[in-house]
Order: sequence, then structure tokens, then C-alpha cells
Amino acid sequence: MSFLSDLSRAVQSLVDDYLLPRTCPVCGGPLSADDDAMCVKCLIEMPVCRERGVSLIDSRDVISNAAMPIALVEVLMMYDPTSKYAHLIRGAKYYDRPQLAYDMGKLFGQELLMRQYKADQITPRQIDVLLPMPMYRTKKFLRGYNQSEEIARGLAQVLGCAVGDNLVAVRPHKTQTRLSYSERAKNIKDSFSVRHAEELTGLNVAIVDDIITTGASMGEALMALSWSNAAVSTASLFSLGLTVRHG
Repeated sequence: MSFLSDLSRAVQSLVDDYLLPRTCPVCGGPLSADDDAMCVKCLIEMPVCRERGVSLIDSRDVISNAAMPIALVEVLMMYDPTSKYAHLIRGAKYYDRPQLAYDMGKLFGQELLMRQYKADQITPRQIDVLLPMPMYRTKKFLRGYNQSEEIARGLAQVLGCAVGDNLVAVRPHKTQTRLSYSERAKNIKDSFSVRHAEELTGLNVAIVDDIITTGASMGEALMALSWSNAAVSTASLFSLGLTVRHG
């Protein structure tokens, strides 16, 4: 088994170094065989989000009206569209890079395990199932993958939990990118539903998305979970990025 592992690593190094060299999506420099999402230098300088909790979500009224306790609201990095680090989320989302989304999920999981939590708090290790932010079937067909699913898969690999498909998109909606807070809330309203809610009974669940701007999508997903009568123990919200608020 060790021989096969070493052989596989050697072949991968040959491909990476000579046939199809991998580059860092942040700085464009070469990646070594041990690098996943980005090079070590960019990883060290990454603008990690130090903020935590429901204050990250503008739609806190939605959070407070949820039918289940909110355990954790965690974000990996600050997202500024003018920053070179924006390529991490843009690449994972728009440029056919599901592997990058998966690698960023793993990185997020490793970061979560290093964070400190109060004695009476749920910890990431206690999350039972991750629910990726769903994508309507036509959009997923056109893109070829759902980046939130890939992020969740990477997270699950590190946290040792499951990835569920209970949260589903029941109608299409236009992109949220250039919409105001009120427009985002209206655009996303009634977009999600929960199937087989009984499977989530008594579990600590976490909704996973790629980026939080106002939190409208996260809030709507959370309300869908509430309306489904899924008797979850706690709900958490995990996102790769938090949009930097200017002004």
C-alpha cells in the first residue's frame, strides 16, 4: 500500500511539475505537491475573518425568528472583490473550479478546528450534517456543479460529518450580486424547501454557502428549515467569505 501511495504521489508530482503545472489562484506562482488551495505565502497572508456570530448577518430578525437555536456563525475569510484573494471564491464559483471549492472547504475545516469555543458552545466537531446552499437544477446543469456542495464536501472531510441533500431549491432566482438588501430578500424569498425533514431530527446541522453579503440567502434557507418542522437540535451557518462592507 505504501508503494502504491508513493507511486501515486510521484505521478502526481510529474504531472504538476512538468505536464500541467498547478498555479496559485491568488498570486499565480507555482504550487508544490503539498499545496492545496493556494501557496504557503498567500495562505499566511490570507485575510482571515475574525468576526463571529449572528452580527455577521444583516437579516438578524430572520435569525431571531428561527424555530431552532443558532449555534455557530463562522466565516473563513474577508471577501473584497478588489483583492487578489477574490479569485479564490470567484474561481470556485464561476470558473469551473470545483476542486478549488473542495480545497477551500478543507482549509475552512482546518481553521474551524483551531478556533476556541466556550465550554457551553457546540463545536465544529459536534456538527452532524452539513446542508449545502442548494442550486436550482437548471443552473446546476449549466454550471456543472454546485460550489456550496464542493465546499461542504471539503469541510466534511476534515470535520468527520455527513453532507446532506435535504435542503433543496424549488424555484430559480436571478443572481444576487448587484441587488440591494431589500431586493436580495425579495429575490430569494420562498426559494428553498426541506425534504425528508425527519432525517434531521435531533441533529446539529450547519448550512454551508460560499459567501455572505447581507445574509438574505442564509436567512431564507434557515427559515425553510424552520417551516419544515425539522426537529434539529441546533443550526449553524458556515461561509467561505464575508463581503467587506465599505463606508
